[in-house]
Amino acid sequence: MAIPEPLMPLFNRDKVGNPVGEEEKQTFAARCHCSNVQFAITLPKSMLPLNAYVCGCYHCRVTHGAFGSFHITLPPGLGPEWTAGRINYSVYKTKGGNGGQRFFCPTCGAHSGHYEPLINQWVVDVALFDSSAPFWTYTHFAFPQSARDGGLLSWIPEIAPGRPLLPFSPPNDQAQEYELVKAGSGEERLRAECHCGGVSFTVGRPTEAMRGDAHLGRYVSPADPAKWKALLDFCRDCRKATGVPCNAWALVPRAAIEPADAADLRALGTMKTYASSGASTRGFCGACGATVFTRHRARVASEESEQLTVLNVAVGILRAPEGAKAENWLTWRTGEPAFAGPEDDARTFDPQFVEAVVEGHRKWGVEKYGDVVNFPVV
Repeated sequence: MAIPEPLMPLFNRDKVGNPVGEEEKQTFAARCHCSNVQFAITLPKSMLPLNAYVCGCYHCRVTHGAFGSFHITLPPGLGPEWTAGRINYSVYKTKGGNGGQRFFCPTCGAHSGHYEPLINQWVVDVALFDSSAPFWTYTHFAFPQSARDGGLLSWIPEIAPGRPLLPFSPPNDQAQEYELVKAGSGEERLRAECHCGGVSFTVGRPTEAMRGDAHLGRYVSPADPAKWKALLDFCRDCRKATGVPCNAWALVPRAAIEPADAADLRALGTMKTYASSGASTRGFCGACGATVFTRHRARVASEESEQLTVLNVAVGILRAPEGAKAENWLTWRTGEPAFAGPEDDARTFDPQFVEAVVEGHRKWGVEKYGDVVNFPVV
């Protein structure tokens, strides 16, 4: 496939090593949370930093369970050097996704990238690299129209002062059409579904009983009693277990999720689970790799009643008609994304990106809500 000249940087086709003599190189290691998948890439130092991009297309959102994927297209002729996990990889081929194969760990669910046959290049997810200083810089945002409401691009209008992300909007950059689900009682419910449809359920609005419950009521939006709380999360465990550096969660009680007869969502459809710590269990689709939820002990009111458990539901799988941010269902905590403080790992992993999102999220909150929004999430 011929790459148009303006898109050469997006695919790192403008990165050419020194053609004469030996060149100093640097190796960067990557691994998923469980370390089942490990690889490295070795790059001539003259190519650094590589250009990275956010892809907000439908396929990336619902295979990752996030606002998109965060990718580096490796320069032609370069690819991952596998040290563990390649033969055990789960592979998912997206229908309508240009034939690309998406790789994810079958144990913890972390996406690590894919091979793109149309351009004959490897694409890797930035989130799995161990580097304490990024060897990439974000330059583009692909498929900006797909989210309908701007998605993550609403919160990163520029990656640095005076440097906006360049849009890549091909002809198929169009938003999906979704409808709310009508329950038997007539209430409207929001569909949550991974890319392959193997995991699918609906989310209801807070009921009067939930709002009045001492535990469940803490997760109802303080600004609108018909909405749930939502937040961005930069924690290292989430990054390594999903393949996404910036995860987005809706805090939803199990009591608001149907099918209600699935007593344990860990057994729903093609769901697989992974205990990332003694306190956290993560659910992901075993077929397409989409992150579905995180269950944390701090949000479990009683081990005897799963209905009183509040889950972190991955916003990327929500099929909201108004757009990827699901603003008719969620109020976003714009003043304090989780694990984005000065001492947190994210600030050394990719300080420029984190600062851009935190500041953009805050400014959007002031414009949207009239002020910075902060509320407890535990």
